[in-house]
Amino acid sequence: MNTRKRLLPLVLGLTLVAGCYPLEEHTARIGGKWPAAGLKQLEVREVNGMISVMGDSPNEITMVANVRARGVQPNHREPNEGYFSTDIDGDTLVIATRDEHHGFVFGPEIRVDYDLHVPPSIALRLRTVNGRVATRNIAGEISAVTVNGVVDIEATGSNEVAARTVNGRVQAKFLDDFHGAQLGTVNGRITAVLPPTASFVGDFSQLNGDFEAAFPLNIRSHPGSRHVSGEVNGGRYTLKVSTVNGDIKVDHGMAGQ
Repeated sequence: MNTRKRLLPLVLGLTLVAGCYPLEEHTARIGGKWPAAGLKQLEVREVNGMISVMGDSPNEITMVANVRARGVQPNHREPNEGYFSTDIDGDTLVIATRDEHHGFVFGPEIRVDYDLHVPPSIALRLRTVNGRVATRNIAGEISAVTVNGVVDIEATGSNEVAARTVNGRVQAKFLDDFHGAQLGTVNGRITAVLPPTASFVGDFSQLNGDFEAAFPLNIRSHPGSRHVSGEVNGGRYTLKVSTVNGDIKVDHGMAGQ
């Protein structure tokens, strides 16, 4: 009998068992604090985790990061136990998970959920792959991107906002003003809430879903496609909204609410 043929299934079976063996898990709660003087932008690059930013800290940026790691040992000799980096690059604070730990079904994975408090005027560049992105009371420019997760933006409206995901809804609420926005998803609903006095040209496209607008739009539809455009209050800024499978709603709210 061929010994090699007998051993091959055994080796494959042991490999599969080893691949399914549960990896050791670690948790950590890591804090950070930086003076806001000289910092104009916050950039967060995550892979698996939620990013939440609140604009309620006038003089500093504070961070609480909740880490859950599977199969990755903490390194107590490195900053942030080696799970992620926090660096100042010019006028930008950059927070980024280590690139080599992107996560696998049965392999090493790092998930970091960030809770950040910043000056309202700071600009934000927020990126994750699997997780929610949320902001509150931000006056600076916002760029928020995820792939699998919700994007929930609350901004004063003093600067432009860009928010997009692939699988998830997008909601953007502008409290006091409106200076332009680009909102997009593939599978999900998009809701934009603007002050009644917002001046914009709306560009709305979708494939499957309903369209609803509280503003008295002067609608220009495009035959043969699910594409609607219209002008409100003089059309000073652009509101571009795009989804494939989902509803679009453009609502108005009272300033400051």
